[in-house]
Amino acid sequence: MTDMSGPRAFAHKMPIRSSSFAIKLSLGLICVVCGLCISGAALALGWIDSDLDGVPDSKDACPHSRPNAVVDAKGCEIRRGEIACIAPEGELLSFCEPAAQKAQYGQARQNKQDEQVKRSIGESNVVRVYFAFASAEVSIDQWPQLAKVRDFLSASDARLTLVGHTDNIGSEAVNLSLSRQRAERVKQIFVQDYGVKAERLSIVAKGASQPVTDNFGPGERALNRRVEFIVEAR
Repeated sequence: MTDMSGPRAFAHKMPIRSSSFAIKLSLGLICVVCGLCISGAALALGWIDSDLDGVPDSKDACPHSRPNAVVDAKGCEIRRGEIACIAPEGELLSFCEPAAQKAQYGQARQNKQDEQVKRSIGESNVVRVYFAFASAEVSIDQWPQLAKVRDFLSASDARLTLVGHTDNIGSEAVNLSLSRQRAERVKQIFVQDYGVKAERLSIVAKGASQPVTDNFGPGERALNRRVEFIVEAR
């Protein structure tokens, strides 16, 4: 009878162990490569937000903000008491700015600025999220706009109505559905990513019925593909 307990038996077992080690090593390398690919894809898209403040690191002047802190468009923290939003009830949400910046000009200057802003609401001061043609996805370059709305909600107990719009390409039914999808997508981001209570956000779909400009060219149509925010009762 052959003795299998000696060096020969050990030699028979070695290939099995080596094969197992090789498999584990291969799996480990695959995981590392996949991790690098995922990280590379995120970097390629330009969306890495280390402090989760809604501003990507590539544009974040303050990359180490406290959790859930209210930040400005540059990613730097703003104290709640310093936030002043031009947001009359029942009107479109406009920009926010530090209250201290207003105070240094005096009350008269502040009132004059407020009136100018109110007259220009519907134009460049209004906070809007824009969309690509036939899409309800929010692109990376629109997240700073979402951050402005998030700051307003953090500093106020107001509720917002999210109003979805489209350009005039397509049927009325298709555009009405698409405008609702856009508003729903924005609401989803606020609830899931920013922790806003869903009951503070309602949705209205307008389709192509309320353009901010004509639809004669691609540039004009792009301005009509949007979601706006109406301030409701506090």
